[in-house]
Amino acid sequence: MNLVEGIAPPPETAASSYLIADLTTGQVLAAKNAHLKLAPASTIKTLLALALLPRLKPKSIYQARASDENVIGDRAGVYPGRKYTIQSLWVATLLPSGNDAALALAHAAGGFKKTVALMNQTARRVQAVDTVARTPHGLDSPGQVSTAYDLALIARAAMKRSDFRAYVSTKKSVFPNSGLKNEPLKLNNQNKMLTSYSGTIGIKTGYTTQARNTYIGAATRDGHTIIITLMHLTYGRDALAKQLFDWGFKADGKVKPVGVLVAPLK
Repeated sequence: MNLVEGIAPPPETAASSYLIADLTTGQVLAAKNAHLKLAPASTIKTLLALALLPRLKPKSIYQARASDENVIGDRAGVYPGRKYTIQSLWVATLLPSGNDAALALAHAAGGFKKTVALMNQTARRVQAVDTVARTPHGLDSPGQVSTAYDLALIARAAMKRSDFRAYVSTKKSVFPNSGLKNEPLKLNNQNKMLTSYSGTIGIKTGYTTQARNTYIGAATRDGHTIIITLMHLTYGRDALAKQLFDWGFKADGKVKPVGVLVAPLK
């Protein structure tokens, strides 16, 4: 890239890959191994949302089944036999990253296999050609991969939806009828940047043993909106995210872009 006076090089980082772009223009300001295929962890739930939000009505009712809770990792307490609105399942999926809620949404949309197929079709539509979904929730699965570039494409497309923007910018909510006690569960968004970095408007965190820390973030400042993605970082996710955002806001419109986020296929 061509740096100008007063703009330092992008931050050094232990993340295996990252990308910084202007969300509005799609201009990529900086990147490291942006096309390296890595496990995405729960950032794949962004693709789940992009695939299913147009297909599931938010006020529709879903009756949970036993297979919804047959999952490890973060859970919101989806309980077999209980009824939930699709909207409440989205909240439980995108705030505390409930894997049980993601499974419930997949089942509501026609089943696990059908949903994964829809996710992969959606990835192709937005030209995320290096992304392969194997699950709706992002738990490690052989062959499930994405890239920093693809995650930015997926998130950029999702952020065009007002419902998605509302979910991923929500800091706190409540999930009804949770768990064995059948009590409301207070939910906190796992994206701590919403409260620790001014202007943050989303998007999704992720962590698994294989993926390590992953993140898609977006923030707005002085009329600019920056999107960042990072993958396979052992620790210090939020600290790095802040550095990437800070650099992006300083560099936006001042450095020569290193690439562009391609538009979805029509």
